[in-house]
Amino acid sequence: MSRIKRTASFLAAAVFLTACAGGEQEQNLYDETLLTPQQANYETAQAAEGEYIRTAGGSVHVYYPVTAELCWEESGARFREYLVKKGQEVKKGDALAVFDIEVSMADREELSLQLARTKERMEDGIEERLSAMEEAGEKLQGLENFELRIAQLRIEKAQAEYEQFVYQSEQEIARLSERLEELDERSANDTLFAPFDGVIDSIAICSEGDPMSKDTVMITMHAADKFYLAADDAAGSLRYNAEVTVEAGRRNDPKTYHGKVVAAPSVLPASAPQGMTLIELYEDVTEKELSGSPKYEFRLEELQNVLLVDWKALSIENGKNFVYVLEDDTVRKRYVTPGLTNRQEAWILDGLKEGQTVIAD
Repeated sequence: MSRIKRTASFLAAAVFLTACAGGEQEQNLYDETLLTPQQANYETAQAAEGEYIRTAGGSVHVYYPVTAELCWEESGARFREYLVKKGQEVKKGDALAVFDIEVSMADREELSLQLARTKERMEDGIEERLSAMEEAGEKLQGLENFELRIAQLRIEKAQAEYEQFVYQSEQEIARLSERLEELDERSANDTLFAPFDGVIDSIAICSEGDPMSKDTVMITMHAADKFYLAADDAAGSLRYNAEVTVEAGRRNDPKTYHGKVVAAPSVLPASAPQGMTLIELYEDVTEKELSGSPKYEFRLEELQNVLLVDWKALSIENGKNFVYVLEDDTVRKRYVTPGLTNRQEAWILDGLKEGQTVIAD
């Protein structure tokens, strides 16, 4: 109101004569002999009904809901080398790192020897038992009655023993073969693979030959096919399903995107940290397009068909708000009751009418 004060300095006498008590609704500051509004050096605005909007906002950053911390779970392994770099895109099943698996060659040789001996004993045992049953069958000729029955029972017993021997031998061969395969698979299972399509976020520092621990996180990565924007919302103003605009990109060429709040602290999914507010954009946007320092904005308050006036027209005196109203080339000081203000417009509850002109300077 600096220019008003400069103009008012020439009107001290008029103000003294026309000033009313502080509790009166308005005071005449100028009369018709003084400068008219068209000649004075100030801006004016009109009180009018309209839409009152107050916005709030803050910064956002990209948040990936699908992440992984990859460890080497097998014991007895030593690091060999990484096959990827930080920031590299990978596909599901891509090799990320390889290790040297410590498998005892003595154990493997012992299992191989046991397997070979068991197979040899089985072959010899089968041949021996089949030959014995064949000879017993030949001796049946010429036997009669009781002696014939006894010989047949002996052959049936030999047949049962043969079948039991074959079954037990096959079971032992299968057990030894399975243990040998496990050793071979463990020795061959020396590679860490990507569990999904994504991007490598970090790689632990390892030297060739370092022993591996099950609790050591070797690689972290995230799935790049889906992301949200995590909003800086310390005041907790954002609410679920609220409409949001996001501005990102270069400062001289910013881009505006639209979205909505899909998770607020009161309704967060289990995968999101508590206190985080997540925004999902409607447009198909890449992380690269959200470079720089992206900001979000949303409508904190919204009123329809309320009386609004330029917020610069408001002044305060002794705790009371007032404006300067122009009426018939006369400036009047009018006390008003403001509601909300958004630093562009003020909502006036009482003291002004639609169409009145005020000094907004």
